[in-house]
Amino acid sequence: MIELKASICVIIGLSAILIVGPGNGLAQNNLNEADFMIKDFGIMNGNPWLIVEGKAGGSTPQNASLIYAYNFVTDNGTFAVMSHLYEDTDEVENDTQWHTHRVTLDDKDCVAEINDNGDTEVSDLVKVTNVITRNISNVFTAELTLNNTDSSICVTKVFDSAP
Repeated sequence: MIELKASICVIIGLSAILIVGPGNGLAQNNLNEADFMIKDFGIMNGNPWLIVEGKAGGSTPQNASLIYAYNFVTDNGTFAVMSHLYEDTDEVENDTQWHTHRVTLDDKDCVAEINDNGDTEVSDLVKVTNVITRNISNVFTAELTLNNTDSSICVTKVFDSAP
């Protein structure tokens, strides 16, 4: 009987820790780097696309200062298909949903300019729609970090790039 009570207490205790949320050490990290490892990329009807080894869009950030992005450097600018916790666009209801921004990075790999050009399709591949591009010079997948002190957003990790 004592063992059963002890087991129930352990289960209740673990459940309480998990309910507390992502601030604790047992919270799941929703990052699978295979979701950002590039297998192939190209242009279809003027729209850039890429395929990853894992699941396209399968990982979303769990920290308010992190941004995950699939990036296309094209002849028509750089388009970033992003997911993050803070709200910055009307393109989607919740900005953890993948959405597209046209971005310009400065020489320190920080976002110098950003707007809502382009739409997003994430299924078996990641695709930017409603843009016209003729060539892609580079694709890369990255983690960006929002600096709460100065509100800068900078690339802090590149998961993969091609060519």
